Amino acid sequence: MAARTYGTKEANWQQFADTRIYIGDLADDGVPKSMGAGFACLHPGDVMEWVPSYDEFIVVLTGRFAVDFEGGSVSAGPHEMVWVEQGEPVAFRADGEEVLIAFGTNPPWQTTPETRASAGMFRPLSASPVD
Repeated sequence: MAARTYGTKEANWQQFADTRIYIGDLADDGVPKSMGAGFACLHPGDVMEWVPSYDEFIVVLTGRFAVDFEGGSVSAGPHEMVWVEQGEPVAFRADGEEVLIAFGTNPPWQTTPETRASAGMFRPLSASPVD
């Protein structure tokens, strides 16, 4: 297959810890890939503190998305992108309103030892939290 379309309904949605942050993974289990992809929905007031063990490219679809890191913060709105490099602690958050983002990671975010060690922070959802 050379190309495929994905929407939020096809994602494998998970809740991050006890927050209103939801990650919709698009990777097919058991299929090796060079990168991962998915969606995320973040609500104001909830923060995802994380140390990415992969490089991540984030496209803001709706709302305003912020990434806080040692030494600063960046934010982006619809039709803007954020690049997050691996290895440094960050905090992902909605900046004032609900946010929907699409992301790509290299390597696939769920395959790194660091992410697998944090698997207990994610709880599967039975349906997409976004329309």
